Amino acid sequence: MKVRITVGAEEKLNGYINLDPISKFDSLDADLRNLDGIVEDAECSEIIAEEVIDFVGRQEVYPILDHWISKLRHDGKIFLSFYDTRQIAKAFFRGKINLDEFNMIVHGTFSASWDIRLSHTTVEELSTFLESRGLVITKKTLDGLKATIGAIRP
Repeated sequence: MKVRITVGAEEKLNGYINLDPISKFDSLDADLRNLDGIVEDAECSEIIAEEVIDFVGRQEVYPILDHWISKLRHDGKIFLSFYDTRQIAKAFFRGKINLDEFNMIVHGTFSASWDIRLSHTTVEELSTFLESRGLVITKKTLDGLKATIGAIRP
């Protein structure tokens, strides 16, 4: 089973159970913090979470990640994409983004009730966390202000 977790995505990803509390592609009213009603432990071969951790409270990020990791089978992969706080700060400090852009990226656009960013992290911090849970990092990329980390559960 493959699961894609998003918040406000515009398109469905074929071949995946698409969990999005805004778009509701697969007509699932899921709490992204608890996938128990949708996925059994050690059932997923792949989880993709696109900018989801940006929208949950800082104190919730690691328990949510632990929960998602528990859903991975052995050799299962997890991919996390998010805004990297270090890259945002560098861009602002170097004048590549102005204060309004900085605020929109860090806090959200507030264009919808859900578009409020509550948590911020870095590639280094998330990599360290995933490794502390026994996962092996397979991918770390920075693309502008966004980061992607891939890891596998041995």
